Amino acid sequence: MNTHAAKLPNRSFWHRAAAVLTAWLKAPSQVASVCPSSRWLLRAVADRECVRQAKTIVDLGPGTGGTSAALLAQAGGDCRLLAIEKTAEFIHSLRAIDDPRLDVELGDAAEMERLLLVHGMTAPDVVVSGIPFSSLPADTARQIMKAVHRNLADGGTLIAYQLRGDVANYAAEFFGPPETVQWVWPNLPPLRIYTWRKSDSAASTTTDHS
Repeated sequence: MNTHAAKLPNRSFWHRAAAVLTAWLKAPSQVASVCPSSRWLLRAVADRECVRQAKTIVDLGPGTGGTSAALLAQAGGDCRLLAIEKTAEFIHSLRAIDDPRLDVELGDAAEMERLLLVHGMTAPDVVVSGIPFSSLPADTARQIMKAVHRNLADGGTLIAYQLRGDVANYAAEFFGPPETVQWVWPNLPPLRIYTWRKSDSAASTTTDHS
């Protein structure tokens, strides 16, 4: 049983929704949805054995912190979680999460390797991404996916929750087809959760076309 559950600030759903909507209006390409993640989505993302066994987790695009708190609630006491968020309006909410295992960085997902080094973290066992790949320029999306694959530990898991299926196209070059695709219908809007596992063979045979 995890006795180190993260504590989110006491904010209503509508307060978080207002923050997400404001950020989306300012930079729609950086915010995946105009609504915060629902409890059904958070459970589907975080309630996994790979999360409970992980020593290092990276949360890309965590928004107001719902996914980060859900992941910490499932993760072990010796796990460390690095939340990388590009939208400055969300950083205060993320840093208000009361958990010593959490590190928050305002930065770009493509800088994952540098940010891991800054925090003295090893290759993550799990990477979770809410980044809206369908809204990104193709070169940027590929750069992020390449960074995820390069830094994810062998045998590690990539979990991406998305409105559209573009993420699977970018991941195919590095990870191949997803192991699972799960719809979360109660979420607003309904999202798909894609899961990949990085294998040793994939790491050794992937061709870099940079």
